[in-house]
Amino acid sequence: PLSGDEYHGICVDTSVMSLHIAGISSIFSSMNFVVSAHNMRMVHGHMLNLFPWGVSVTSVLLLGALPVLAGGLTMLLADRHFNTSFFDMGGGGDAVLFQHLFWFFGH
Repeated sequence: PLSGDEYHGICVDTSVMSLHIAGISSIFSSMNFVVSAHNMRMVHGHMLNLFPWGVSVTSVLLLGALPVLAGGLTMLLADRHFNTSFFDMGGGGDAVLFQHLFWFFGH
């Protein structure tokens, strides 16, 4: 996909690095939301409003999905700069692997 020769510009690298930075910031903010909701709840945790529960569940889902996206992006950068063949079929890689990793994050 993006590891091919036709996408050789710095624009793809900049986009991948910006996705890395956005993913790292989302992981840290998700940890912040989960810890804040856990520490600021009342004695009876089931008495929380719906909004803190929703934010906590969304944050836990992000904590599970964002490392998969980061791994896929790291593999993409390794293909582009270190001549690995995670996604290059000529080197024994799987071209659909990136799509599977991305859609695991997306769903």
